[in-house]
Amino acid sequence: MRRAIVMLLVVASCSSTQAGELDGHYRATLDGQPSELILRQNDAVVEGEYVENQHLRLIVKGRYDGKLLRAEISDPQTGLLLANMNATYANAMLNTSIAARSPRSGEVLERQALFQREAAAAATPSAAGAQDSALVGTWVHEKIINSGGANFASFNTLMTLQLNADGSVTQWSRSAGGGSDWSYDSPGEVQYSGHWRSQDGMLMVRLAGAADYQPAAYYRFSDQYLVTESNTGKMIWQRRR
Repeated sequence: MRRAIVMLLVVASCSSTQAGELDGHYRATLDGQPSELILRQNDAVVEGEYVENQHLRLIVKGRYDGKLLRAEISDPQTGLLLANMNATYANAMLNTSIAARSPRSGEVLERQALFQREAAAAATPSAAGAQDSALVGTWVHEKIINSGGANFASFNTLMTLQLNADGSVTQWSRSAGGGSDWSYDSPGEVQYSGHWRSQDGMLMVRLAGAADYQPAAYYRFSDQYLVTESNTGKMIWQRRR
């Protein structure tokens, strides 16, 4: 675990501090090892365990302010601090970042992982590993930012999500913008690629080179639009024809 516990916890958003809001059993895969977070919340105080590969068990203690969980992970026998963890909660998922200092080199090692609450992750055998044919296609999400005033400027980001019937997936982004005396146009870059599947309204993605599928976002359809919701917020996609 001293290899995997070194993760960086990228945080998601949560609305308000409530007793028991973070209570639950969360699962993820880190460096090919099954990992778990078992959390109990009492007002702002959060305690629990980090479990790796069903053998290594560490103590988790921290505080949650309704937006960010700050916690320490320590050895239960010696009390030695092994890692610091930051996390945010949204849609039954903990977006986590854990950082630990190597006792040998002193180097800070970091990992990121998206832990999903067990109850939300459970699926019937018929749902596991399926692909929702309605998702197949090319989807685009456009975000435009305009600045007012005398120095008007506009910045446009176009994200493209390609979900293929053979199970492959690629997402890339291109940005362009300009003002009265400047302009910018990126050639576009791939954000990730790999394979996808759907499970109980959840889009699951296995990144290229990774061993396991991880939850990417909840999804639903609204008329001709695809709506995704994750710890980074809600996005509305339109099918490219």
